Amino acid sequence: MDEGPPDSNPVPPFRARVVQESWNYTPSEAASTVATGSMTSKRTSDNEEGADNASSVSMYTYTSGDANQYRKEVEGRSFNVLNDTYALPADDEEWGRLNKQHLAITLALGGLYPAQETVQAVLAPAEGERKKILDLGCGSGVWAIAMAKEFPHAQVIGVDLAPTPVDMEIVPNNVMFEIDDISQGLSHYEGMFDVVHARLVSAGLTNFRKSKEDIERCLKPGGLMLWVEVDYHMMAQNMIDYATLPSDGVVDGSWNARLLFELAQAVGLSGRSDLETMRKVLDRGLWDDPLLDPHTCHAASLYIPTSPWVKGASRTAFLVKLPHML
Repeated sequence: MDEGPPDSNPVPPFRARVVQESWNYTPSEAASTVATGSMTSKRTSDNEEGADNASSVSMYTYTSGDANQYRKEVEGRSFNVLNDTYALPADDEEWGRLNKQHLAITLALGGLYPAQETVQAVLAPAEGERKKILDLGCGSGVWAIAMAKEFPHAQVIGVDLAPTPVDMEIVPNNVMFEIDDISQGLSHYEGMFDVVHARLVSAGLTNFRKSKEDIERCLKPGGLMLWVEVDYHMMAQNMIDYATLPSDGVVDGSWNARLLFELAQAVGLSGRSDLETMRKVLDRGLWDDPLLDPHTCHAASLYIPTSPWVKGASRTAFLVKLPHML
């Protein structure tokens, strides 16, 4: 993407949504869209909210023998004991879902991570320095392990609320896993990592702005943050409009879209997590963030089909895997 336009440009509240490129448009779709470069503007006070950076360290080391003390059983499913805000389970069934989700995102991205040339440049071997990668909310550990294999010279640390279900005797020796509640602060990781990866972690955050800043502070100077989140408002086939929600007066709509919408509304109203702030911050973009270089910030959409309108063998095969993610 090109360098940002002059500072005099207005700052639309949803600029990241309207100016971003897409990682996986088809050639015909890409020809009908417009993407612009990074934007800079006058700093706002948005990032000053929740500026308390105090870190309540909750990092634990564990062995397979005592892993169960970090989980609790509720109606036949296992959940983490550190953070009640994050409501999804931590058991074999959930790890299977996360592995399928990882596969879907990897297929859509065409690899383990976006901005592949940039990531590879940041993680290139350097004399006298060991590169370090932090995977926050690592789940089953599948992404962290894959990165450890791709970058054997780097140290990879995966962090999750519950023990990661891996046999450490067979995973690469340059990866390790820790139990931590990132919503409690990350000062113990400050300035340590070349790449920080946070994928779909917002459901466990009660103060998105503070956690985002905590995560950014984990980077070394010149480090790279990769943040991937879901839009709880599903898009229509044209990838421009939102999908129509069915109701008493609208019979022709997407019940899947309605389900996700109601889920986000319920979570927001309950106060369990800060999804609405996440949406606002990421819609606006990170170009104004005082901890980041605005000329290297980019936003992109990743469209994953969820309906029978997809065409072609590869997209159809992709769709077959999708129900296991839900």
